[in-house]
Amino acid sequence: MDNNWRRAHKRLMAFRGRVGTSKLPKTEIEEPSPSDGQLKVEKVDLLLAKNRQSHRTENYENTGLVLRRGQSFDIEITLAQVYDEAAKHQITLELWWGTEALDSHNAHVVIPIRSSSVAIDNLGTWAAKFVNMKENKVTVQILSPADGLVGRYQIDVTTKVDGKNDYRFIMEGHVYLLFNPWCEADDVFMHNEIQRKEYVLNDMGMYFYGAGNQVGHAPWYFGQFEVGILECVVTLMEAANKRPSAYSSPIEISRLLSALVNAPDDNGILVGNWSGNYEGGTEPTAWSGSASIFEEFIRTGQPVCYGQCWVFGGLLSTALRTIGIPGRTITNFNSAHDADANCLLDYHFDADGNPLDNDDSVWNFHVWNDAWMARPDLPKGYGGWQAVDSTPQELSDYVFRTGPSSLTAIKNGHVYLNYDTKFVFAEVNACKVSWKLSADLAEAPKLIQIDTKAVGTRVVTKAVGKSEMEDITNQYKQKEGSVYEYLSLFAADKYVDGLKKLLPDVVNDTAIELVLPPKTLIGDDMIVKAKLSKTCPVGTTRNAHVSVTCNSVYYTGVKAKTIFQTTDTVEIKAKEEVLEWQIKAADYLPLLVDQANMRFYVSMYESETNNTVTEGINYRLIKPDLVVQVPTSAPVGQFFSATVTFTNPLDIMLQDCFFHTEGPAVLIHKKETFRNIKPKETVIYTVRVIAKKPPGKKDIIVSFSSVDLIGVSGKATVNLV
Repeated sequence: MDNNWRRAHKRLMAFRGRVGTSKLPKTEIEEPSPSDGQLKVEKVDLLLAKNRQSHRTENYENTGLVLRRGQSFDIEITLAQVYDEAAKHQITLELWWGTEALDSHNAHVVIPIRSSSVAIDNLGTWAAKFVNMKENKVTVQILSPADGLVGRYQIDVTTKVDGKNDYRFIMEGHVYLLFNPWCEADDVFMHNEIQRKEYVLNDMGMYFYGAGNQVGHAPWYFGQFEVGILECVVTLMEAANKRPSAYSSPIEISRLLSALVNAPDDNGILVGNWSGNYEGGTEPTAWSGSASIFEEFIRTGQPVCYGQCWVFGGLLSTALRTIGIPGRTITNFNSAHDADANCLLDYHFDADGNPLDNDDSVWNFHVWNDAWMARPDLPKGYGGWQAVDSTPQELSDYVFRTGPSSLTAIKNGHVYLNYDTKFVFAEVNACKVSWKLSADLAEAPKLIQIDTKAVGTRVVTKAVGKSEMEDITNQYKQKEGSVYEYLSLFAADKYVDGLKKLLPDVVNDTAIELVLPPKTLIGDDMIVKAKLSKTCPVGTTRNAHVSVTCNSVYYTGVKAKTIFQTTDTVEIKAKEEVLEWQIKAADYLPLLVDQANMRFYVSMYESETNNTVTEGINYRLIKPDLVVQVPTSAPVGQFFSATVTFTNPLDIMLQDCFFHTEGPAVLIHKKETFRNIKPKETVIYTVRVIAKKPPGKKDIIVSFSSVDLIGVSGKATVNLV
């Protein structure tokens, strides 16, 4: 058979009915008629159950064979006659990677099947040998290389008799080859089995949001084994049309996936939207898992609307785990977005101490991902967790993507190392610099404060093996105030303009502290206090001009609307003076956006010394949880009901309500509208879903949204039998 026929055959086989199919349509091109004297192949059994279990891929809802590289697997070939080595029977395997017939970069692999006595233990190359022969059936063991190309393969079986009478058996469908964290020779090898189960096999996770001292959490269903997701991820990777060798590298693939998850450059999976207007799509807080987003993308063939950072983070964790790269979703509280790339965040205040809009911003929180891999492209010691970010916020080599950036490099200030390490370093280490402008802008801005501890206050992720928060700040940055922190900043300063150019001491003998209630349920009034103190000698009075502003803000730190603003003049006679204000729910509710985040600013100008001090605090109003109740057990493949109880915490009617249900316990996710909910009313919603195979304890997640209240969720665990 000539190469032209082979290429034509491959091109036809590449056409799929839609993204997500695991089998290919039969070709209409007929194989040349075999001649007499051939060793014909009647059937090839991929031994799916055995191979999938040994490769830990049995959970993939895919009808084909899914393998991990660097590990052997068996197939059984049924011949039309008994295999006879004395008659010079020969069997060869041919593997074709991807959807085009490429003869280079290991995309086309020819594997002669060796005798059973030959050892195949070289993880640097493909190899195969006979392991059993019984009548007209032969069992073949195949070993894939630990650096094999990740993706889909077409397998052909070819035979010869005495070097001639060629026969080719073309198998229908694809075999998928993934990265292998269980293989020591693979660049994604992870030593700890408990961590492998968490970061590769666990399909349930959680993300964290809010403020560093007011951390909220929500469940997230990754769904990496759901039908169509593996095929979708591989199809997107192939469509990127990278050089074939790139598909063997977790560095290249993680960087590629961080671009493919977002839509701007390559019509990827998800459209970002931070405007507050989500018409024509789903508001980001309504999503509770990746599977429903993938399902919509596969079904429509169009990017899904809309997402924000935690949705992008959940999708990228799904994509990474789907192809075998250990991945986790992390949250950085008070995350810097450094527009000037100088690790300095400039904040400006007018002459009265009121905050002005700024190009730089500190997000209340930002969610991105860590991917586990070796870094042979960097000096020794930079392997392990690597930061990757699919939120389309900055261009990297003209594409919206970030990373992979070594956490070791970030922590030690080695910002010159690939990829995008300077940007991630600033996200967790930038300094906030406050400037005061003169009334007529005739004078240069006055430096009033440098805050070296306001950014990257806490970095967290889901704990291994349990639904709890793990603090991983020490993996990203040195301890505040330590000599190691100084050394990391010193190292970064060589490559960052302006990092250490502002170090004058700003000395004040007065201070101000905002005191906010530990928790405020959305819909309740709140009390705000400001404590004014002085360190000057007893009997000395300080005259202070105090300005307090409360804005509703998007979680990105961008101002939405002003809720409260006041200016007071006070004499600080005692060691401490306290000011107090009340903010009523009726005043703040119409001005809130998305996640009910507020930003409080307070500035105090002290006339005796002509000094100004400022403080800013992020604050999150608490939303109620859904109470989800399920039966003790439910049979797989059968309907069961979940009862959801919700109380409207607001004094207004909730309109355009809906509930969304998904999770590993649910066969098909469901979105259902619900009636208007009266002020303070408690309602019960019942949803009927089909229990999903396989049996075991699994979660069901329910979220609630309306015009005036979004981002409410709850979950329960049901035992499927």
